[in-house]
Amino acid sequence: MRRGQINLIAEITAFAEEYEGILARYHKYTMDDLDRIEGECRRLQDEARRREAWGIADELARLEYLIDRAKAMKAKRMSEERSSGSSG
Repeated sequence: MRRGQINLIAEITAFAEEYEGILARYHKYTMDDLDRIEGECRRLQDEARRREAWGIADELARLEYLIDRAKAMKAKRMSEERSSGSSG
């Protein structure tokens, strides 16, 4: 394995470890945070594919799905908060 690929794997591993529990912590992030995290995930995914690191790209695809679910949960929560705030 080349040094660049090893560095990429280390970067992706750290990223995945940091955000793998994103569904449990989605409420701690703003929608902008979630968009930024998603963008970084896609960037890393593109780089993994470019270097033909398919297993890691697949792992990032799973993480991207979790980020998308977190964004949906955050949007629902924000909508519910607006609804309850405007009715009272």
